[in-house]
Amino acid sequence: MDVTRESQPIMPADGRRPPRSRPQRPVDPIRRHGWIQDRLDHLMFESAMLPGVRFDRPAGDPGWFSPDSAMWYVHSHFSSIVGGFVGLMCEGVKPDMVYGGLDHSDFFNDRKRRGGRSASFYWATVFGPTEVAEKICRNVHRYHATVKGTMPDGTPYEANSAENLRWAHAGLTWGYIRGHQLYHPRPLPPEKLDEVADGMARIHEAIGATDLPRTMAEIEEYYRRMRPRMCLNEDGRWALDFAFSEFNKPGRAPLRWALEDAMPWWAREILGATSTPRQRAIGRRLNRAIVNAVQRAVGTPWYVKEARARIAAKP
Repeated sequence: MDVTRESQPIMPADGRRPPRSRPQRPVDPIRRHGWIQDRLDHLMFESAMLPGVRFDRPAGDPGWFSPDSAMWYVHSHFSSIVGGFVGLMCEGVKPDMVYGGLDHSDFFNDRKRRGGRSASFYWATVFGPTEVAEKICRNVHRYHATVKGTMPDGTPYEANSAENLRWAHAGLTWGYIRGHQLYHPRPLPPEKLDEVADGMARIHEAIGATDLPRTMAEIEEYYRRMRPRMCLNEDGRWALDFAFSEFNKPGRAPLRWALEDAMPWWAREILGATSTPRQRAIGRRLNRAIVNAVQRAVGTPWYVKEARARIAAKP
């Protein structure tokens, strides 16, 4: 992650580029308190969510995880946003996943919409009713079945391969847990964090993943085995520079330091992270202040409120 790069990355020499751009929807930045804010947030995210996601019915449906679970505790706090960033960084050093994104994802046309769909997948499976969680997982599995092709060297790739699903699970699980450890004001103890890793495995098994690491220790061991096979090629560098161009703008170095702080150790090594331990500590303090200020301003997310009301309601 080179801070000297321009905010919009340079096109690779081989001419690979994402699909043609589409105009993004403007988002009104105005926020209000109470139910008005909930409705504004609901409407803003509804256009970016996966189809069929809901949280308010059927009455009494417990969903896959209970309100007192570690999964609810971690995913209901704004620190969970780190999970998506770290997962994306980890995908960037696995070439077949890079080309799957370049060839099939609309992320490069509309980052906010693509991010909203990814976030809504975890909202649906963590907080949604049972039927919605199951249906969303089936739909994601079917979509992933269409994500296949060949890399420039002729090697085939497919999103639903056991290896790619396992890699995505490890990166996202690490990211959610690491973000929680760094930024939540009252982080869970290690044994509870392993419950989160196990819960993430349940979700990813529902989209076809197998033989998943289910504790942080197992994820670290998995990374040690996989590290020699990872690399950052030119297209991977381009994709990550595009994805994180906002972090490379003037004055935003502390945000980049915070992201590097949340990465697994091997990812900092492959990506050539240049931040020092002192800089990462500064980024951590700044990001903790930002994350918790947002959490206090927003309060309990609307989808968590709807899920609690659904579970408490009589069938």
